[in-house]
Amino acid sequence: MAGRIPYYHDLLEAFAEPGCAMCRLLAVSADKLVDTVLYEGVNDVPTREQLNAARGYCHSHAQLLIRAGGALGTTIMMDGVLKVLLRTLAANPVEQAGASSVRGLLRRANVKVSHTAVQKLVADLSPQAECPVCVNEAEMLGHYGRTLHQHLAPDNELFQVYVASDGLCLNHFRQVLADGLPGPALTALVTAQQTIWQRLHEQSDEFIRKNDHRFRGEPFGVEEDVWQRSLTAVSGAPIRTYVKSKGLTQ
Repeated sequence: MAGRIPYYHDLLEAFAEPGCAMCRLLAVSADKLVDTVLYEGVNDVPTREQLNAARGYCHSHAQLLIRAGGALGTTIMMDGVLKVLLRTLAANPVEQAGASSVRGLLRRANVKVSHTAVQKLVADLSPQAECPVCVNEAEMLGHYGRTLHQHLAPDNELFQVYVASDGLCLNHFRQVLADGLPGPALTALVTAQQTIWQRLHEQSDEFIRKNDHRFRGEPFGVEEDVWQRSLTAVSGAPIRTYVKSKGLTQ
């Protein structure tokens, strides 16, 4: 049955790798989307309109455009965003000729002055739509999360690989948890994550103990890199941790 379940084997494979399984899956999905856009979507009007409205890609996903063969496409798309920003500046003058002398005095006195023109400019420069890759990421997170909620059980392979893995980072665990309903799958999800965090906690204690001058002679074991794994577990890892783009269409 598992062979016919969408996203099931993707999860199995991701849990078998280091780090947050969801971070890995979403990073791979984002990388493929950016690759596709750079390869065949640079001049697609709806794609460009969505990107312009978003005022470009978010900080995290913008890093994925830095790849061999992506320079021209990236330049064309970012130039489109820059044109929108320039038009926005031109359409929103923030200081009129003959500005109030009172306003000038207040500004020189470092008194904050409410300026509706500035507020409008800030609003117009802000994203008018979500980062296109973030939109895709949310959709994929929903697919993977539903698969966990529908098929995670203490007696199946998915649960076993989850428990043995680094699990989900706090952010993705919280998001997946929020979309679930009370039941066996949700209980299994919490149990698996609790086991992983407890294991990290115990390894952290051991790492701290061995850094005590009284025990410095003891060699490190699996806890040697727990500081990195615990950081990833709590805060996630940079997207480039999970994808190594070689160029367009990889």
